[in-house]
Amino acid sequence: MKIKMTGPRAFLPLAIVLSVAGFQSTAYAASVGLKVNANQTQLEATTNGNCSQNNTNGCVRANGVMQINFNLAQASCASGGNWALSKVYLGNSKNNWGNISTVAASDFNANPSSGIVTPISQNPTHIGIRNNNSQAYTIWYTVTATCGSSTIELDPRIINDGTGNPN
Repeated sequence: MKIKMTGPRAFLPLAIVLSVAGFQSTAYAASVGLKVNANQTQLEATTNGNCSQNNTNGCVRANGVMQINFNLAQASCASGGNWALSKVYLGNSKNNWGNISTVAASDFNANPSSGIVTPISQNPTHIGIRNNNSQAYTIWYTVTATCGSSTIELDPRIINDGTGNPN
């Protein structure tokens, strides 16, 4: 016996399949708010960190595949114009860029020698990066902002728990 479904119920099986497929491929996002300090000498994280130990503002604990968004509150700089986010670097310790593992380079689409991350989205007040979180490790990130010849930065950590893509 063949059952013929019509109307909205005919699309229900397809909707369920698409919804499950979409859910499984969805990554979550973390946002790190940034501002220029009063002296215009560094970036400051305005977002509370979510790391369990040694937690500082801007510290990101990753569970699964995720996008990390860095968002700069618009700020004018002393030399004229506005500060703009320019790069994200990775390193193995604070204030140390580059020479990262091949796993970290792959997880973040970064150059292993320089640590420079290729963003998935970028404009003057936003940089978005992807974290595949394939293994458990801690990596330091540095976000830089520029205005004219001046560069300022912020340097907290990302703690991966390894629950992302199994590479």
